[in-house]
Amino acid sequence: MKIANWERLPQESNTGQFFFAGAMYITQGVNALRPAEILFIYWDLRAFVKENPNGVDYLQVYIDRETNRRLYFIDNLSKSMIDSGDYKPEDNYCTLLFSEEY
Repeated sequence: MKIANWERLPQESNTGQFFFAGAMYITQGVNALRPAEILFIYWDLRAFVKENPNGVDYLQVYIDRETNRRLYFIDNLSKSMIDSGDYKPEDNYCTLLFSEEY
């Protein structure tokens, strides 16, 4: 069985300070994907963040080129928000969801 052709789309903004380093949550819809697809997207995003030491946009969009379905990967806290001390560690998370679940 073939894994979907997930591709990260270009960021809309290059000014983000997000690192997607907190806990990762997935929605019920995303949970229906094959684990290999979810891991591919996660590791692709982690590599992208590593290439951008100043951070990335809070919203990263992936598209399956075969079906045109979109996934949103959304980070909850920026570096400045984390550094402020105003948030609890459990507030640092990111969520992977289908666009229609947003």
